[in-house]
Amino acid sequence: MKEFLKKAHLFCLLATFPLIGVSVSLSQGFLVLSFLFGLSSLLLEKRFDEIFPRHGLFRISLALFLWYWIVFALHLALDPDNQTRLRSAWNGELKDFFLFFGFLSVGFTKKEDVPRLFSALFWLFLLLILTGLIGGFTPVRLSRLISDLYRESHTYKFTHPLGSVFSVPLYISIGLMNTHLTFGGLLQFFSAFAVFSFLKALQEGNIRKIAWTGMLLIFYVLVFLLNQARSSMIGAGVTLLFAGIHLFFLRKELPKSFLVKGGIAFFGLVLVLGTALAISPAGKKVIGPLFGKEKHTDSGRTFIWDSSFPLIQEHPILGVGPGNYNQAIDRVRTAHSEEYPELAYFYEVTQRGHAHNDYIHLASVFGLPAAFLYLSLAGALVFFSFQSKQGFHRIIFFYGLLGFFVSGLFQCYFQDDEVVILFWLLLGLFVKTETEPLGSDHA
Repeated sequence: MKEFLKKAHLFCLLATFPLIGVSVSLSQGFLVLSFLFGLSSLLLEKRFDEIFPRHGLFRISLALFLWYWIVFALHLALDPDNQTRLRSAWNGELKDFFLFFGFLSVGFTKKEDVPRLFSALFWLFLLLILTGLIGGFTPVRLSRLISDLYRESHTYKFTHPLGSVFSVPLYISIGLMNTHLTFGGLLQFFSAFAVFSFLKALQEGNIRKIAWTGMLLIFYVLVFLLNQARSSMIGAGVTLLFAGIHLFFLRKELPKSFLVKGGIAFFGLVLVLGTALAISPAGKKVIGPLFGKEKHTDSGRTFIWDSSFPLIQEHPILGVGPGNYNQAIDRVRTAHSEEYPELAYFYEVTQRGHAHNDYIHLASVFGLPAAFLYLSLAGALVFFSFQSKQGFHRIIFFYGLLGFFVSGLFQCYFQDDEVVILFWLLLGLFVKTETEPLGSDHA
């Protein structure tokens, strides 16, 4: 029985990684199963001390979720007769707590099996690149091509066209996801891996590795350009900045001459792809927003943020409570529409659901202490990353966690189930490899 539970836990956890790029329901299902199997194995063997990692990142993460539940309990106590509050809270922010099981489930893994998790992570990267390439040249959403095989779907069937380049039609690349923002959020995690794997291959002089990693980098950049998620691109840029500082100047893993050579190669790649895109109307639509051209959704963020700030001002400690953001912000929008009638249309049509900024959303829903804890998690992650002694081929998988906190300045990625599940798995894997030295550098 003990051996079965261990194997079942590992199988489900390994399956979770690539399934993130396929289906949020499947990945979450396997994640929960891996957690239950792993926890049962530890309890059966009475290894209680291995359930919770002894690491600062875990303590901050746990404190954040404990604050979630404290805020919810206090709001429920203040309005015990509101039966819809429990349902709306669960369907809102509280369900994200169960994605945190990914952090714990990785910690249940045996030391000798951890390299297989890195392999599974690499397979996810390949899956994102493959589906991103196919999706960039396919008018029908890839997820619909699969779902229509077994059920009638009422969701939008087509993806957004970008025009054509050399008579080749292009579309916004979303892979198997439902939105380009979600797909971009997943791509952002692998920016350092794609770039620095190639630079390491150049340093080693292995022609086969140079060709392989170079091809992956080209495809990665192309898919990212077709994806159009600028918030993720900004996060990827910050990821590369932190990774460069750490690898070039602190760890000195790569010669500083590569800053010039690597920079020329990378920007040369961007220039070639950008030039090819810029000579066509479709290409201009792809690269225009990257150079400051405003998109139709840009102004909406200012109306959303403008409506969220009063929520923080009125409820600085406990926020409006989980599941109550839409209802609370609608009241503010109505008041602002009456005060500024010429802007009433824009307050009405801008998106609902979240604040399009992780920090503002957390402060609005759970109060300023939640935003502070989340910011503390980001700061602690920078500290532990720069202190890390992990091998090159492993640490480059984790730099994307740093960019995640920057992407969240323009989009609520911490509220996006498809993206945050990978965040917790990566953070758990980082803590696992920090607390237990794992020997070989190679996954």
